[in-house]
Amino acid sequence: MKGSGKILSGIACLTVLLLFYVHLQISSVIVSFDLHRSSQALEEKQEVLRRLQFNVGQLKAPQLLEEKMKKHDLALGLPNKVQVLDVPSVPDFSRIATQDAAVDSSVGSSFSSIFGRLIQTAQAKTDLPS
Repeated sequence: MKGSGKILSGIACLTVLLLFYVHLQISSVIVSFDLHRSSQALEEKQEVLRRLQFNVGQLKAPQLLEEKMKKHDLALGLPNKVQVLDVPSVPDFSRIATQDAAVDSSVGSSFSSIFGRLIQTAQAKTDLPS
């Protein structure tokens, strides 16, 4: 009986090792399938990106723009110096708001200053060139 216990424990250990080996092989096959699927998806996305970049390049091409101008009878040209306006930089409203808040301590004056800044912001957003 003592010898048969050693044989049974040896067979059990060998069986566990073989099951572990089979598990590793199956896991590696599953991972390789996932890797293959991911690489195919990446290749498809790269192909779409390449086609879209080509289309963007085509749309930005000067020849295409000239053809569209001729097709639609657009008489576009470079703007004159008179038509170009230099826009001054906009002051930082957050810095002005902190200075106003330090100076104005009453609720009414802070409300009016906030309301005034909102009107200035709304006017700035509506002053778009036609």
